[in-house]
Amino acid sequence: MPTPVGPAPPDPNDPDLWDWSGGDEEFPPRRRPLRFLLIGIMVLAMVLLVVVNVL
Repeated sequence: MPTPVGPAPPDPNDPDLWDWSGGDEEFPPRRRPLRFLLIGIMVLAMVLLVVVNVL
């Protein structure tokens, strides 16, 4: 029902308003092998730089 100021706020007793339990099904966890590969290459490059500078 419209009010003089604007539309009425949503009903706080509405169960759909507070139902936030569907988060896990919507976004399943996924692995990121590309990220792990990139981090591994960067670590290997840093180790090689340290070894070359020490020699």
